[in-house]
Amino acid sequence: MPVLLILVLFLGWTAVVQAQDQIRLKSGETKSGTAVKFDEVTQSLTFKFDQGTLSYAQADLAEVTLQERPGVAEGRKALEEGKMEEVVAKWREPVNQFLGVDNPWVLECAGGLGQAYLALGRVADAESLYGRMKKAYASGPAALRAEVGLAVATSGKDAAGLLAKLRALEKDLKESLRPLRADREALAEFYFARGEALEKKGDEKKALEDYLRVSILYPDPPSLGVRSAKKAEALRQANKDLVTD
Repeated sequence: MPVLLILVLFLGWTAVVQAQDQIRLKSGETKSGTAVKFDEVTQSLTFKFDQGTLSYAQADLAEVTLQERPGVAEGRKALEEGKMEEVVAKWREPVNQFLGVDNPWVLECAGGLGQAYLALGRVADAESLYGRMKKAYASGPAALRAEVGLAVATSGKDAAGLLAKLRALEKDLKESLRPLRADREALAEFYFARGEALEKKGDEKKALEDYLRVSILYPDPPSLGVRSAKKAEALRQANKDLVTD
């Protein structure tokens, strides 16, 4: 067999392997296959292999790596562009399928879907989603993101009330010179929410500081980083004299 053909076949096989999902058990064992669904009731992840399908309890999972599902990238772009109906259409199914899995794109979609619901006036849907998040993620950065979402969803137009709720969550923030990705993303959602509350209250300077903090220091999730940069630019365009300390 020609060497070039062997190389092509090898690269094709490698791409297939890399496209699989992966779980690492607390026992140290690693398995590759396709994640099917996370059951929020039993707190278990169903995983499909060539030999069959098995379920793994959340308590036994050390790490879950999921390939992005169809529609995730499109939903991210839609959120950046403020197309909230499209965000709901693209992200609702992946969130329903995998909410409870501590994975970057799953949490990005969950948080973004909640933001889309709120932007569309679907407050009950947002509250329900963030409530599910709070139950699914009992602690850590994901739990903080759920608390931030619930604070926003339950505050309505009461900017002062939202700021008070966010102040109560400040003790859970983990800021450092090199925060882990999960902590960076939680910080991003916190400061974005606070920036919007400050903007509604009329404190444009502090709102600008929070938007810049997200877009420069904590630009993940990507869609939130882009939205923060756009909000900061909009504030600057509206007030040419607006500066930060």
